[in-house]
Amino acid sequence: MTFTWEVPPWQRDENCTHMAVTLTDVGDGQIALNSESVRGENAVEALSDLLMGPGGAGGMVPLSGLSGVVVKRGIDVMWMAQPPIQVAANAEGGWDIAVQGGDQLDVTAFSAEHTRELLRRLQAEYGSR
Repeated sequence: MTFTWEVPPWQRDENCTHMAVTLTDVGDGQIALNSESVRGENAVEALSDLLMGPGGAGGMVPLSGLSGVVVKRGIDVMWMAQPPIQVAANAEGGWDIAVQGGDQLDVTAFSAEHTRELLRRLQAEYGSR
């Protein structure tokens, strides 16, 4: 995969443009949510910033137990504090992610598999963090 940006999001000196909520399976059917602000022109760039930025995959983004990541355009402190995300186990052994309310065009849900694949591609292109 070739990335089209001139400067990767995690190396940009700019304000955050998105919110990312990491969904982690903590056992017993419970999902923990961790919200933070990230940079990028779109949801994939914002997810890349989450994965490769400070505290990325080697730090605050847990790869074991990862259930998915939800990225929302814009910064909304109330949404970050209590994201309206519903998570339910599915028949394939993964998780179904639904986001309630708001403009669904500004929200993107990434599965754990998609998130891990993006990380593999980023690390192949830019090296491990």
